[in-house]
Amino acid sequence: MCTALTLKTPDGYHLFGRNMDLEYTFGQHPIVVPRKFEYIDKISGEMKQTKYAIVGMASVVENHPLFAEAVNEKGLGCAGLNFPAAYWEKEAVEGMENMPPYDLIPWITGNFETIDELRPHLDKVNLVGVPFAENLQLPTLHWIVTDLTGKSIVIEKTKEAFKVYDNPVGVMTNAPSFDWHTTNLSQYMNVIPTQPQARNWSDLELKPIGSGTGAIGLPGDFSSPSRFVRVAFLRAKIVIENKENDGIVQFFHILNNVAMVKGAVITADNKNEITQYTSCMCQEKGLYYYKTYDNNQINVVDMNKVDLDSNEIKIFPYNDTQVFNALN
Repeated sequence: MCTALTLKTPDGYHLFGRNMDLEYTFGQHPIVVPRKFEYIDKISGEMKQTKYAIVGMASVVENHPLFAEAVNEKGLGCAGLNFPAAYWEKEAVEGMENMPPYDLIPWITGNFETIDELRPHLDKVNLVGVPFAENLQLPTLHWIVTDLTGKSIVIEKTKEAFKVYDNPVGVMTNAPSFDWHTTNLSQYMNVIPTQPQARNWSDLELKPIGSGTGAIGLPGDFSSPSRFVRVAFLRAKIVIENKENDGIVQFFHILNNVAMVKGAVITADNKNEITQYTSCMCQEKGLYYYKTYDNNQINVVDMNKVDLDSNEIKIFPYNDTQVFNALN
């Protein structure tokens, strides 16, 4: 599962991030990939090279970054979320941009500055089901992409088609397909953040029994459709004050509202699915913020404090032990 979010602050910054909802960790660390980084294409066996530096959360296997989400130095961001209907082709196709699904994020963030620049190239993308290694299962994913204009798209590959959707709500979760989620939002048009007006039923006047009653009907469970609706509502109604870091604070508050608590979501094989971490990237500044399930302190990595022209991936600690601010 997972929830992704984009948000613009009053002072013009664009934020992008996600909840990573899983019943296991995957060796993740915040990392910075330098410019002109070379990695092996598992389909052709050839070496590929990025153009731009990238910061995000990834596992690094054989010096190959397997990104969950990332943003590049030009502000273009991409995240992959679970999508059970995903389908990968069995063979490379001559003349196409052939790649395994786990390389779509470094290809997008490593080579493009904007969605307008990227979009024509997506027509030639052929996602091929080649596992990275025998012990690593192929992911089933769809992707959200966003840039410094605030524009957002969703990429989905099913057995029927490769589709690119405009994303006017700036939110993505999991199944069903993205167009189903946006259609489903129409069922919640009556949900409001303000108090409803008193109404008469026959001779009885009905009044709100407390604050928050305008949002009655907003789904509260952890399913993908419910998380989509709840985050889309909060994103549309959130108040961000024009003061330093308030956008970051509100961004985490929105995703906290759909975070999975241990014991609340049990998988089919009887494991606890939890929000392993929540991330937020400032696309203009190249800052990667994150907190984990076991550590509510917000950590930050500044890609501009790293040598972006080096030839090595910079791996940062995944701080998962709670830090307390002692007041006496």
